[in-house]
Amino acid sequence: MTREGGGTARDAAHTRRPHARTPGERAGLDLDLIVSAARSLGPDEFTMQAVADRLGVDPKALRHHVGDRENLRRLVAMDTFETNFAAVEIAGQGRWEDACRAYATGLADSLIATGGLIEYLPLEDPIVTRFLEPTETLLAAFAEAGFTRSVAQRSLVMLTAVGVTFARDALRAAREAERPRSRILRELLRSRDPGRYENLTKISADPIDTYDRSQLDFSIDVFIRGARVLSAAGPETEARP
Repeated sequence: MTREGGGTARDAAHTRRPHARTPGERAGLDLDLIVSAARSLGPDEFTMQAVADRLGVDPKALRHHVGDRENLRRLVAMDTFETNFAAVEIAGQGRWEDACRAYATGLADSLIATGGLIEYLPLEDPIVTRFLEPTETLLAAFAEAGFTRSVAQRSLVMLTAVGVTFARDALRAAREAERPRSRILRELLRSRDPGRYENLTKISADPIDTYDRSQLDFSIDVFIRGARVLSAAGPETEARP
């Protein structure tokens, strides 16, 4: 997948090599081999030593290319995300609504695929600016549907937040035996007067699963209905405080 500037997530780890052969060069290593070896070990298993053992090299050779384990985790997380998100088909969707569904579900699934390494993804750096092709395709669908630039941009940010939030929730729920929100709510209500929090008490006693795929579908549906109203309202809607 092409990123802004034509590079990939691994480019940041490359540095200009001196003329003399370095430990990494002598070992015949490159980032593709290292990341592939790390991914084969699984996110909860690999260490610099484990990856070095898998490749049959000294850990110093790895540090020449990736620095340390934290940076290697970032590289593996981004590689996993890129590989999955690159396979998401957005251009073939017939309507902008379908493009939104493909984008949000593809984003969420690609983030979930990183497993425990999602925390190493640079999500504070807006992820939509790192992957130009799917983002451009979605914006083109908005433009064709008559969205103004302002509504299109705000819609893109909101739809991205839907995918990211669901992925984080799904991964957290997978790590815990009980759904976190239900557990936390019951703990908070345990010493409270049920009569004062009637609706919260009912929810805590009979919670629905807000971590499953139907929650993502619900969020996308709400987004689409709101975006449809705003896009039809015209530019004057955007001027509201």
